[in-house]
Amino acid sequence: MLFYFALAVLCLDSVSSVDQFAHFKTLLRAKHAEKIRPRIDQIGRQADPCRLAAITGRQGYNSLVSSAERVLVKMKNTADSINVRRLEPEKKLSACATALKSSKDRTLNRAICAEALAHYIKRQESTADSVGRSSESATAWDELFGDLSESLTTDEIMNQLDIWDTASLGLLIDNTGSMADDIDQVSRIAEHFLKTDLHWDDTIYNFVIMSFGDPDYQEPTAYYEPTQAVNHVNDRIVASMGGDCPEMTCTAIEQMLSYSYMYSDSPIFVFTDASSKDCEEDLVRNVEDWAIDYSHTLNFVLTGTCGAEVDGNFTRLAGSTGGSIYRLEDDELYRMTDIVAESTEDSSYLAHDDYDNDWDYWQDGGDDDWKRKKRDTSLNDHFLIRRRRQAEFNTLSFYVDETVGRLTMQVTFQRHADRRLLDGISMSPQDNCNTHNQETGSRFGNIVHYAVHCPCVGEWQIKVPRSIDNSWTFSAKTFGDFSIGFDVDFEQAASNGNVEWTKQPCAGDTAKLVITLTQRDSIDEASRIDVLLNGESFDDIFRLRTRDNDKWYVDIKIPKVSFKVAVRGTTVAGNTFLRIHNTEIKPTTTCLKTENIQPSALTIKAGRDTTIIMSLENKFQTGEYRLYCFNDRQRDGFETNIERPRNRVHRVIDPDRLYYIFIKVKAPQAVDEGEVVNVWCVVRSINDRAIKSYRLMVTSIFD
Repeated sequence: MLFYFALAVLCLDSVSSVDQFAHFKTLLRAKHAEKIRPRIDQIGRQADPCRLAAITGRQGYNSLVSSAERVLVKMKNTADSINVRRLEPEKKLSACATALKSSKDRTLNRAICAEALAHYIKRQESTADSVGRSSESATAWDELFGDLSESLTTDEIMNQLDIWDTASLGLLIDNTGSMADDIDQVSRIAEHFLKTDLHWDDTIYNFVIMSFGDPDYQEPTAYYEPTQAVNHVNDRIVASMGGDCPEMTCTAIEQMLSYSYMYSDSPIFVFTDASSKDCEEDLVRNVEDWAIDYSHTLNFVLTGTCGAEVDGNFTRLAGSTGGSIYRLEDDELYRMTDIVAESTEDSSYLAHDDYDNDWDYWQDGGDDDWKRKKRDTSLNDHFLIRRRRQAEFNTLSFYVDETVGRLTMQVTFQRHADRRLLDGISMSPQDNCNTHNQETGSRFGNIVHYAVHCPCVGEWQIKVPRSIDNSWTFSAKTFGDFSIGFDVDFEQAASNGNVEWTKQPCAGDTAKLVITLTQRDSIDEASRIDVLLNGESFDDIFRLRTRDNDKWYVDIKIPKVSFKVAVRGTTVAGNTFLRIHNTEIKPTTTCLKTENIQPSALTIKAGRDTTIIMSLENKFQTGEYRLYCFNDRQRDGFETNIERPRNRVHRVIDPDRLYYIFIKVKAPQAVDEGEVVNVWCVVRSINDRAIKSYRLMVTSIFD
């Protein structure tokens, strides 16, 4: 066992660090060595050649170190976009230290400390300019970390920044009378995590559990041990009441999304046998925007509906957040265990195909130029996926590169599928290689799910029988410690130059599309890297030429329609890699931008005011917009007031003009440091709306 441990530590020591975090990465590797010792022993006992090669550095970082680097790179990206007007690193250090000591909102903690990092970077640049040469002292992050270490331990800094980038698992459970058997099955799913490595590896940081019915719901509760989660489901969720079929589903989802211990980049599974009664457009938009902003995937596990079809709002929320709809019988719920566990791990799409419907094919007389139910995505033209029709099957092909540690493929039918469809699906590598640990696939409900460990490099195929009345989606994902992945953001500037990063850019604007690639050591940097954009009546391809550390970016004109983003390049081994972003980009036509926040974009002093100035613009329509601003801490004395326009109405008559909104947020005198207030502003016209949210942490009046 010492041999395996030595190999792993040697591998970690050999990894080149990001310059800005050199000293901190040394600490990360030391801390990680402590975490993985029992895992290396276990892998050695299992004698799994693929996993052993992975843990000893076959292709790059170990997963936890890689996750930590992604967090650090995100913070550096945030710091790069901050316009430092006054150089006050000591004050920003104080805010960062307060956040790490007192705030439970780790996403906000990262942002506050990234702002501090920006000031340290600026101070280093100023020092270098003053002496006419580059500074040879410690990096900006090393200086910030050193100053933080005077009042915080390394573990406290790592934990409060969520440096290991672990996820929550959200379980939202319908507790009406008809769900009794289903609740027992969900308990078995939670119990499964006692037997897996996901919790003990810190892949799952906590379990957030909530039950709902009509009209009541329990408040979300976070548990940090699987045993506690199981006990909650068994003891505190009791099926009762009910009556009319629809339930208050969207309200419950909104409550879970706003829960402070539900961390970003986390999956939520909704277990119900009913449709919703409260999913009005405004509430659905709130849920959708919140989930996209914080990278949550919404999955609906349905053992019934209030009609023949799935609630359209469930389909919309699952589709826009990268989730799925599962239609199962009561006794099939437990078979979701592996899929639920899989959702908590980092993954990227290798291929994705929207709903297919062979009825259109037969209506067109079997013509090869058949119409598709949604759209014939031209991503196919870029070889992200190739479709062929052979006899009674549709054959889908996609490419697997050498960085794919684990490959999963899933076909999800719109309705509960019969055995002909489920048993008729097959998958294989094109060259019939001897894939390690190839599985035959799980087939139940409306799902066929394959998982292949250490797949062969090359083209893979999956065959799906034709059906004229049960459409389907297909996806292939890559998991693993070393798989290439990417994130996408849009950098857009307000009229005063204030820069914001967003997942929902303003339609009609020219914005900077920023691609952040992981596992850059596996990418041939001399090769061409393309970003592919595809939506209804919109298709474009750009070559990424400009690079800053791990970021590649290009200026684009944001379309009005929703679109998908994919990245294509070449690995160091000369193989093509293809990745599709998990969620669809949904540009906003009514656009709110932050022009200025004083005195701080992320904090508010006890007993003092913070002023927020926003601009409103719509390049596509005119009309009357009403304004609403509020916060979630009014009962604790926080105030939010719209100062201008005084009648809370903007009449947008010129698409090329900006309309300004002035907001004042006031904190009470008697409030603890580290408390967080959420502020929302909504602008609404007859047929459109936009929302902007801010999180402010309370600091001392004397800072």
